[in-house]
Amino acid sequence: MSMHYWKVSLVCLSPVFVGSGEKFKKSEYIYDKRAGEVHFLDESGWIRFLGRHGIMEDFSNALLANPFHLNLFGYLSHQDRLCREYGSIGNIMHAMKQEEAILRTEPYLGNPEKAPNEIAGFVLDAKGNPYIPGSSLKGAFRTAILAHHILQNRCAYKKDWENIRRAAGNKRDMGKAMDNLEREAAIPLDKNGKRDMVKSYFRGLTVSDASLVNGGLCVVPKTDLGLHTFRTHEVSLFRETLKADSTLEFTLGLDDDASAMGHFGIHNFKDFVDVLREFVNFQYEILKKPFEDYAKEELQDIKNARNADLVLGGGAGYISKTLMYALAPSKEDAVYVVRKLMENMFKRGHHGKDTEISPHALKLAEVDGRNYLMGLCYLDGEKPLCSDR
Repeated sequence: MSMHYWKVSLVCLSPVFVGSGEKFKKSEYIYDKRAGEVHFLDESGWIRFLGRHGIMEDFSNALLANPFHLNLFGYLSHQDRLCREYGSIGNIMHAMKQEEAILRTEPYLGNPEKAPNEIAGFVLDAKGNPYIPGSSLKGAFRTAILAHHILQNRCAYKKDWENIRRAAGNKRDMGKAMDNLEREAAIPLDKNGKRDMVKSYFRGLTVSDASLVNGGLCVVPKTDLGLHTFRTHEVSLFRETLKADSTLEFTLGLDDDASAMGHFGIHNFKDFVDVLREFVNFQYEILKKPFEDYAKEELQDIKNARNADLVLGGGAGYISKTLMYALAPSKEDAVYVVRKLMENMFKRGHHGKDTEISPHALKLAEVDGRNYLMGLCYLDGEKPLCSDR
């Protein structure tokens, strides 16, 4: 073992989403259109606030009358008892903050005329601060490293591709074939011809949780851009995301031994970043031809002044999370197999007509009237730490 460690800064070039699994209904947050802010309620504090002002029953009745679309800003603005006591919605909101009925407040960066609906929450630590779990980072790094390895050794995985192509359209069989491919690529055979997870090359990659240094969360709407159109399609999906320019820090460990990261040609931090960037550029080339006439500005975000090193998190697109396009002998072969999978998974998605690319839409986030590819990041400011030899 020859582990080397670095303290690394991760900078968000576009909104980044790592979901907690929590969903916030309209009755669980307050959207203030005038201020362009979303106020998330503290459940206990909100209940205390309602009880202290004697309006628990009134609120319950309002919620029962409109359980899915109750607008809390409108409700509070017209609640007689609160209006008599505080005089304005601004004073009501101030009182709620004073009484800790509001947990956190974030800017809403979508079209102010189109209020958010259900909001998917970002993962938070025990103190309520956003962070990126090390497992999420390692998963993204792992995909990039395996894609690099397969692109360098595609012929060695010809049989795997044939198995996947035969399973095209059968989600379960394709999943098994992909799992087998990843095991082959990540775990060497032992003397008995078996693969032991304990001996995975990836035991030589350690990644800590990434803690927020500056920046923070915002709420953005999801948009889709299909082929052959300049107009995005708005999707009724809203997310808490890290703002562009947010910076996080994490610790990266690499074992450069041939039985670990050295197997993939990664011996130092530069090698590591080169492999990550190769996968981002590979995705760019896959997306460029079908979308370059309709999403030139969005795709150029990848080729920004600092090239992106990573496409991270939810909403970042299927290609960022799969080895399919790296494994396929041609883009046409990849499109065929992915199209069959999409047809099976999304019966109403019209994927049967996919010929240029599949899936056939770019997944974007709208920020202040402009659309961005989700999850673009770069790694910066690496600081060597101690090594284990």
